[in-house]
Amino acid sequence: MKKDETLTIPSGVEIPFRVVRPGDAPALQRLHARCSERTIYLRFLGPMKKLSDEQARYFASTDGVDHFGLVALNPEDPNEIIAVVRYARKPGNERAEYAALVEDGWQGRGVGAALTHRLIDEARRNRVRSFYALVKGENKRMLNVLRHLDLPEQERVEHGEKMVEIGLSFEDTQRAG
Repeated sequence: MKKDETLTIPSGVEIPFRVVRPGDAPALQRLHARCSERTIYLRFLGPMKKLSDEQARYFASTDGVDHFGLVALNPEDPNEIIAVVRYARKPGNERAEYAALVEDGWQGRGVGAALTHRLIDEARRNRVRSFYALVKGENKRMLNVLRHLDLPEQERVEHGEKMVEIGLSFEDTQRAG
């Protein structure tokens, strides 16, 4: 993946995005602080007043294979992150946990979906076969993003939450690689 690229969302706005970096921890904390309590509740499956320094460092650090994340930047202020998508897996595992957070003002505009498609491309290159995510049933936007990836998807209820599994068929990448 190139250093910095852009996503074009359905409204025609071009959103810069790139791989998350360790120096992004403070910007991730600012993103968290700008999100509504409901957005945080839906993302973290409960309330979380602030993203701790330790959590921010964790979300900002990747190894490019087993832990990988992308951030979308505010087109008017590229120092501010408006969305983050990431996956994490245990080394050698073919399943990875998927998570996303999109700032309230950017939700429903295609940023999360576009960023997730790019994350899937990277995951396939890293031989991730599936994403799984625990999603609150009321988190309709996240469920819609996952349902509209045009990938095999399964849902089951687990502890009152929906466990969504997305197959990342990567035969095409295997042939290309």
